[in-house]
Amino acid sequence: MMSQEQNNITKFYVGGMACAFCASTIEKGLKKIEGVNEVKVVLESSEVFVKYDNSLVSSEIIKKEIEKLGYYVSDRSLFSDELLKDSRRRSIISWSLTTLLGLLYFFEYYNIIFRVTIILLVTTNLFYIALPIYKGASHAIGKGILNEHVLYGVAGISSYILGIVGFLEFNKNLFGFLFISSLLTSLHLSAGWMGAILNNKVEKALHKVIELRPPYAHLINGEDVPVTKLKKGDIVIVKPGEKIPLDGVVVDGESEVSEAIITGESEPVSKGKGDFVIGGSTNGSGYLKVKITEDYNNSYLSKIIGLVNYSKQKKSAILTFFDKVIDKIWVPLALAISIITVIAWGLYGILIGKDLWLYGIINGLLVSTIAYPCAIGFSSPSMALSLYEKMLHKGMIIKNSNVYEKIKEIDTIIFDKTGTLTYGTPIVTQFIGDSLSLAYAASVEALSSHPIAKAIVKYAKEQGVKILEVKDFKEISGIGVRGKISDKIIEVKKAENNNDIAVYINGEPIASFNISDVPRPNLKDYLEKLKNEGLKIIILSGDKEDKVKELSKELNIQEYYSNLSPEDKVRIIEKLKQNGNKVLMIGDGVNDAAALALADVSVAMGNGVDISKNVADIILVSNDIGTLLGLIKNRKRLSNAIPSNVILALTYNGIGIPLAIFGILTMKFAMIIMILSLFSIFINSRVFVNIIGFD
Repeated sequence: MMSQEQNNITKFYVGGMACAFCASTIEKGLKKIEGVNEVKVVLESSEVFVKYDNSLVSSEIIKKEIEKLGYYVSDRSLFSDELLKDSRRRSIISWSLTTLLGLLYFFEYYNIIFRVTIILLVTTNLFYIALPIYKGASHAIGKGILNEHVLYGVAGISSYILGIVGFLEFNKNLFGFLFISSLLTSLHLSAGWMGAILNNKVEKALHKVIELRPPYAHLINGEDVPVTKLKKGDIVIVKPGEKIPLDGVVVDGESEVSEAIITGESEPVSKGKGDFVIGGSTNGSGYLKVKITEDYNNSYLSKIIGLVNYSKQKKSAILTFFDKVIDKIWVPLALAISIITVIAWGLYGILIGKDLWLYGIINGLLVSTIAYPCAIGFSSPSMALSLYEKMLHKGMIIKNSNVYEKIKEIDTIIFDKTGTLTYGTPIVTQFIGDSLSLAYAASVEALSSHPIAKAIVKYAKEQGVKILEVKDFKEISGIGVRGKISDKIIEVKKAENNNDIAVYINGEPIASFNISDVPRPNLKDYLEKLKNEGLKIIILSGDKEDKVKELSKELNIQEYYSNLSPEDKVRIIEKLKQNGNKVLMIGDGVNDAAALALADVSVAMGNGVDISKNVADIILVSNDIGTLLGLIKNRKRLSNAIPSNVILALTYNGIGIPLAIFGILTMKFAMIIMILSLFSIFINSRVFVNIIGFD
């Protein structure tokens, strides 16, 4: 039996994956290595998780295998830019060579120098510029994998061979296939470039994934050290407004700490001596001395990151329509037809007493060539880019085009509460008092960094109230603030008989605020429309029972769960999926990240933390859940987007392949088919996205 130590899991960041088809190639390739037990490719974040027996295989061997398949392993912060630069460079050089070839063919000088120059240019483009593709294709064939790169390789080399035959026989029609070989190379490289552009656009649109923990911590001896160097037992000082570096226990001081972004608790929590604090949470107005109880790698946030990785591995894979058609049907079918064509012509020649084997080989090569029209390479990235622009205009970033196929199966939508259904920050919902009392309250609260203080000041400014000078300001942690204005003692603190915030002058109450975290506008209407689409709505929250219950009642949501840890959220989603539900999760905080990673489709709010946006399939840039409603209502039509392009591309194959089989296809016919198919793909992509309504 394999020991736990031998059963390692290593994560690789892999560049060059443009679509789920690439993910399928990597999964199949790595699973053929002895010692590799499980492979999971997360295309959205370009991560590859490999579970393996380190007594049989090493991570270095796995890395080399990924590179042999035509991809590369890189540092997470570099791979997107590296991929884009390399794809752009290869595409530009390739198109330069193809353009030069086109000019040479235009002048139709067919002397020996002309023909040798053509062959050198095509050979350079085919076997040097596109060398990584051929390496990946040849290695895939060796692994028994037939992918799009294999089809391109067969088509490109078939055209090249036809051109060489034309060179040797002085056949202008066949010689022209050298140009088609170069054109196929340029188009295939451009398809990869378009995929790289899409990936890079998404990367640049997102914030860099940053740690919630501060980079440095203040030791009690006055020394500032990197947070990664902190050890258990170290005592650190956390100043007002700073983030707590690592998990620990308060040994001195009092303050209120905001944990909303981590736990989902909407209100700041009072902390004093003996209380536990979470690394990454934000200190309020007081000074705290904290004894570190966990090192960097074992902290609460590190455990969440580990839980995110676990959820990614558990997330079910999906083959897109493109992958199903090309991988499972088209490539083997095209290669089979090519071989059958050769044999059929040879046997036919025997029957009629002629040697038609060479003619059959030429027609078989023509089948291989036309089996990869340029439109196949462009069908997926062309539609993906068009949809990306459309969705971005509507306030959404779609990080991976697979989401259009996955979202059509969704039957359950899970909402986080704080920061998703609500704003995540307190606001003034009611003020009882005059403008002078409002000015007094806002002036004193302006000197505090507490979230409630910020809400009062913001409200006062919206009302046009002027901030007054305050003397003898004092903030009492967990109670409120006090200051003197024109010899009057102003206090703002919780009211004695309810949860409102009261304003006192010289001890007498003169005004009050009702402050709460309120639902986003039009939310109830949006949720009712989602229910009308046949979707089940559930709230998962780390907030207190009474707050979640109150919001659920207000929004008419029957099923909700409160006081949840990140692990609890993952368990609930796992159970739903085990019961056959297809789950869409919407969240914004660190405590949502693992659940987002596990959901079939995940959505992050644009104002959420970077880790949630990093694992999500969709980002609501506008923070408007109403934009998601449009996506849901059109989910079945959107699922047909990329398939419509693939079917259109294959239609031209249906025209070209019979012509090639019967020897009717010429270079000019092949060019016409390629140009028409490419033009149709672009037109279809633009028309499709423009007829989709999102009202």
